[in-house]
Amino acid sequence: MKKNNKYHLPVSISTNKISAGFLTVFLFNLPSGHAFLAAESLCEIQSSSIIKKETFSADGKTHLQSDKVELNQENISRFSGNVVIQQNDKRIETDQAEYTKQTEQVETEGNVRFITADIQIKSESASFNLKSNQAVLNKAEYQSLTSRARGQASTIEIQDKTTTRLSDATYTTCDPNNADWLLSASTITLDSKSHQGHASNVVLRFKDVPFFYFPYLRFPLGEERLSGFLYPYFGHSSEHGNEFKIPYYWNIHPQVDATITPWYMSKRGTLLHTEFRYLTENNNGILELEYLSNDKLFKDNRERLHWKHESKPGLGWQAKADYNYVADINHLTDFSDNLNSTSTTYLNRTGEAIYSSPNWLFNIKAEDHQILSGDQPYKRLPQMILNSRYAVKNNALNYSLKSEAVRFDHIDNEVIGERLHVKPELSYPIRSAAGFFEPRLAIQHTSYNLQQTTGESKLSRTIPTFSFNSGLFFERDSQLFSNNYLQTLEPQLFYVYVPYKDQSDLPVFDTSAYAFNVNQSFTDYRFNGIDRIGDDNRITAALATRFIDQENGKEMFMARLGQIYYFSDRRVQLPTVAVETGSRSNIIAELKTQPGHWNLSSQLEWDPELKEKVSSSSQLGYQYKKFNISLAHRYQRNALETREMKLNWELNENWNLNAAHLYDLQNDHIVENLFGINYESCCWGLRLSTKERYLSNGQTDQGIYLELILKGLGGFGIKQ
Repeated sequence: MKKNNKYHLPVSISTNKISAGFLTVFLFNLPSGHAFLAAESLCEIQSSSIIKKETFSADGKTHLQSDKVELNQENISRFSGNVVIQQNDKRIETDQAEYTKQTEQVETEGNVRFITADIQIKSESASFNLKSNQAVLNKAEYQSLTSRARGQASTIEIQDKTTTRLSDATYTTCDPNNADWLLSASTITLDSKSHQGHASNVVLRFKDVPFFYFPYLRFPLGEERLSGFLYPYFGHSSEHGNEFKIPYYWNIHPQVDATITPWYMSKRGTLLHTEFRYLTENNNGILELEYLSNDKLFKDNRERLHWKHESKPGLGWQAKADYNYVADINHLTDFSDNLNSTSTTYLNRTGEAIYSSPNWLFNIKAEDHQILSGDQPYKRLPQMILNSRYAVKNNALNYSLKSEAVRFDHIDNEVIGERLHVKPELSYPIRSAAGFFEPRLAIQHTSYNLQQTTGESKLSRTIPTFSFNSGLFFERDSQLFSNNYLQTLEPQLFYVYVPYKDQSDLPVFDTSAYAFNVNQSFTDYRFNGIDRIGDDNRITAALATRFIDQENGKEMFMARLGQIYYFSDRRVQLPTVAVETGSRSNIIAELKTQPGHWNLSSQLEWDPELKEKVSSSSQLGYQYKKFNISLAHRYQRNALETREMKLNWELNENWNLNAAHLYDLQNDHIVENLFGINYESCCWGLRLSTKERYLSNGQTDQGIYLELILKGLGGFGIKQ
């Protein structure tokens, strides 16, 4: 070809010599999801261009296009005007490009864009070596096409297929020209082979104010986990004084990891919390350890251990273990913010093996407890259960079996021993659209082998039980407030007969009285547990009505009323409980309705003899668009009375209010108060909350918590 020949027309050059693999896709993700979280769905992913499938070629060749081209005898080609170089899922766009055939070097200048399916980089100039897959992009801006991540770098150097280096780089998930938060680093090195990234001299800024500095930061690429320090926590509380936490994540193995967190408290000392996790094909579990040497306030060491394990070896078998230990009963109260944890009265220690088949369930279990407050329950060492699981067939004879063998042990109680219980049962449910009738016959045999200082060691009891449950369904079309409803009327009768047998010589290992409610009045037995089988000759009568919207099938209103009528005294009772001689039970009422944006549910137990309320539970809720509030009141005579409130109000797409209130009316003190106001934008959020909680020692713990959430990065908080 002659020197200086010029062709002023579009050209397309194809070759098979250019290999793929320009740039490693990088996203900043710290281990185990603790920080650098992906941007939430509050805002859409912002991109300066729309990447379509037609942008890339799929034939394995490299294609080059331009408006103008110069070809000379020195094997240097110069392209200008809408230059495009593309191969598979990589594309280079620029104003000018110079290609050297011998070295396969491409020099670009002016509006350079490098595009893959996941990322887009703009730069003023760039060098690409199509043979070695090396590249240098100068004064570059990058934008992830799969997330909101974006940033700048003085240079982006692609050293090989696996290594990329950024100099004077920044990172954010905020919109262009609105970097509310920004992470900057002197250098960032990304290695896709080791799935690790390294950054030096890292500075984190919010609203142009620097507030965190990391001399060195290492992070995983993609979903890979990486050992290293997580973001620290600074705070202050009246219970602990000044606080500082710096978690360390240890990626031991793809299926094993640990998080080790030193927790410094100026009033107490340093507590070491370790969370060890493992996950295999058939096993998973978590082990938590806490240790504080010589608590300055407690004047002793503080220790806690929790191990939870599940295993599925196959062939229908499953194993579970749950073990808890604290060195002192105040540990959870002092070091947990969870209200349920601080009110725990005992800790479980259980281990069990379960075999499940379509028709049978077998369970062998050992159970012990560590008592924090209250009485020590019996240990089960062990308990074996065998129950049938046959599907219930209507209009046919059904049979089932429940059985149990268990040994009860106790440190202080004089009566311990074994209990064997077998309960075969027959039923014949008859059901149709108009109603149902279900007779049921069962026999319960229980035998004991006891170790006690007085009384017999071998005891037994066999008691038959007969019951039937019946009901009818009436319905009619009804109209209320110009709406069409299907109204139902559902009378129900339930009868049960259990003959009396003296059981006063039997121990009480695990039996208690059922709480009286609507559903319990339709069960065969009065006791939860099998150490007592209550004598019964009673019938329960109930009447329910429902209004169902005929347009959408929604139940708009339901009311139910029920009462038990006794034909004999209930002589079988738990120790110290008197014989029940009443001829009728308290009245149970239940109501649910959902008019418009409101919903109301209420239950009431009424004593007709004393003409007073025994227990009640009511909840009123209102929801309109993004405003949701619920009020509740709970009452049990001589036991408790509380009021509750929960509020969540999304003021607009950025602001949200939430509050919760729980007050003990019987003891006249707050149980817990919470209030929070949240601000959310596309790339950051701010949460301000207050908390007040009643402690078991009669004092209250009050705090203010301020948390800054940098989406795509993590959160930082201060607690007062």
